[in-house]
Amino acid sequence: MNLKQKLSETALAIVPVVIIIIALHVTIAPISVTTLVSFIAGAVVVIFGLGIFLAGVDLAIVPSGSLIGAALTRTRNLPAILLSVFAVGFIITLAEPNLKVQGGLVESVTGVIGSMSLVIAVSAGLALFLALGMGRILLQIPYKLIIVLSYGTVLLLASRVSPMFVAIAFDSSGAATGPLTVPFFIALGLGVSSVRGGKKADDDSFGTTGIAAIGAIFAVTVLAFALSGGAESSGASSSTATAEVASKTAVVSQADALDATPDGAQDGAAGSADSGPEQSTSPFREAFSALLAALPQQAKNVTIALAPLAVLIALFQKVLLRMPPAQIRRIVAGLLYTWIGLVLFFTGANTGFIPAGTEIGVVLGEPSRQWILVPLGCVLGALIVCAEPAMWVLTAQVEEVSAGNIRKPVLLAAVAIGVACGVGLSMWRVIEGFSVWYLFAPAFLLAMALTFVTPKLFVSIAFDSGSVATGPVSSTLILPVTLGAALSSGGNPATDGFGLIAMIAVTPPISIQILGIIFHAKERKAQRRREAATKQAAQAAIHTDGTHPAEGGSK
Repeated sequence: MNLKQKLSETALAIVPVVIIIIALHVTIAPISVTTLVSFIAGAVVVIFGLGIFLAGVDLAIVPSGSLIGAALTRTRNLPAILLSVFAVGFIITLAEPNLKVQGGLVESVTGVIGSMSLVIAVSAGLALFLALGMGRILLQIPYKLIIVLSYGTVLLLASRVSPMFVAIAFDSSGAATGPLTVPFFIALGLGVSSVRGGKKADDDSFGTTGIAAIGAIFAVTVLAFALSGGAESSGASSSTATAEVASKTAVVSQADALDATPDGAQDGAAGSADSGPEQSTSPFREAFSALLAALPQQAKNVTIALAPLAVLIALFQKVLLRMPPAQIRRIVAGLLYTWIGLVLFFTGANTGFIPAGTEIGVVLGEPSRQWILVPLGCVLGALIVCAEPAMWVLTAQVEEVSAGNIRKPVLLAAVAIGVACGVGLSMWRVIEGFSVWYLFAPAFLLAMALTFVTPKLFVSIAFDSGSVATGPVSSTLILPVTLGAALSSGGNPATDGFGLIAMIAVTPPISIQILGIIFHAKERKAQRRREAATKQAAQAAIHTDGTHPAEGGSK
C-alpha cells in the first residue's frame, strides 16, 4: 500500500475541478464566499478521503471479495453458490445509506412507492442480477446475450410507465451501486472467474457490476408498473408526482442558492444592524463548522453500510476462508482505512459540492449565460468521473487483469470522453427542453449494436464503467448544476435529473467499446508485423544456412 501515491493521484483528479469552479466564480458565475470556501474545504477533505479509501480497498475489500468468490466456486455447488451470492448482494445493498435516503424521497413525492418497498425491491433486484452475473460466469453464458435481453426487457417496461418512475429507477440504481458495493462485487467476480478458469477467464472477470445495476433498474420499473397499473392509469398521478418533485427541488435549490445572486444582494443584507454577531463569523469558520457538523451523520451512515460487509467477511472466514492471522489483521486494517476514507469523502462531497453545484447551475441557467452550459458540462463530466472512487478501483483491476495491456490512464480517458458527451448532451437538453428519449434511445441502441463487434473483455468493462460512472461525485456536483440550471431556465428539475443520470450510464459503454475496437485493430496490426518479422527472420536463416556449404566448397 502506497498511501502517498494514492493521495497524489486523487489530488490530480480533484484539483482541476476546483480550478474550474474558482474560474467560474471569478468570471461568469459568482457564488457566495461562504459556499466557495466550503467547496474548497470540502475538496481538500475529499482528496484525503478518496486516497485513504482506495488504500483500504487494496487492503481489505478487493482481497476479501476475491477470496470469497474463489471459495464459493470451489464448493462446486451451483445452487449454494447462487444463493450465497444473492444473500451477500441483498444484505450489502439493504444497508446502503444512500438507498434509504432515495426511498424516503420517493415515498414523499409519489405516494405510490413506499420507502421500504423501494429499498427491498432494489436490494432484491440487484442481488438477483448479481447472482445472474455469477451464474453467467459459471455456466459460460455469453455476456452480450444477458445485456441485450436484460436491457431490452427494462426498456420495454420503461415505455409502459411514466418518465417519473424511470427517473426513480435510474436514480435508485446509482444509489445502490456505491463506492463500497462496487469494489466488492468486482472482486467477487474476479474470484469466481479465476477459479472457473478456462480460455475466457479474463473476459469473464468483469461485467458483474453492470449486470447487477440492471437489476436495480428492472426492480423499480416492475414495482412502478405493478403499483401504478401501467401507463394508462398512472398518467395523472405521475404528472402530479413530477410536479411535486420539481416543486421540492425548487425549494431546496433556492434555499441553497440564496447567496448566489451576482449583485451581492445577500451580502448587502448581511450588513444590516440587526444581524447580530452571526455576521462576524468568517466564511472559513462557517465552512469548518459545517464539516464538523456533518461528520457524525456521515460516520453513522458509513458504519451502517460497512458493518454488514465486515460481518459477512467474518462469517465466511469462519466457514470457508480460514485466513492466517496476518491476513486477518491486514483486512481489519483495510476496513478501518475504508471507514475513515468514506466518512471523509462523503463529508466533503455533501457539505462542499452540492451547494456550489446548485448555485452555479442557477446562475448559468439564466438565458444570457446558457451558452456555457454545454462546454462546461463536457469539461466537468470528463473531470468528475476521474474522481469517482469506484472508477479508480475498476480501472486498477482492469490494468492488473490485462497484465498492463489496458492501462489505467487510457481507460480513464475513454470513460471521461463518454461521460463528457453524456453530460454535454444532457445540458443541451436542459436548454432546449426536449424528451430525453430522443438522446437515450439512439445511444442505447448504439451501445447494444457495438456489443456484436467489440472484443468480449471490453464489452464487460464497458457496462461496468457505465454503472460506476453515476457515483457520489457526479450526484453531488454535476447533478446539482443540472438541477439548478433546469430550475433557473424554467425546465423540470425532476426529469432533467433523470436525463443526466441515464446519459451518464449509457455513454461510457459506447466510448469503451470504441476503445476496444481500436485496441483490437492495433493488436491485429501488431500481430501481423510480428508474423512478418518472424517469417523474414526464418527466410534469412534458411538463406544463411544454404550459403555456408557453397562458401566452404569454394575454398
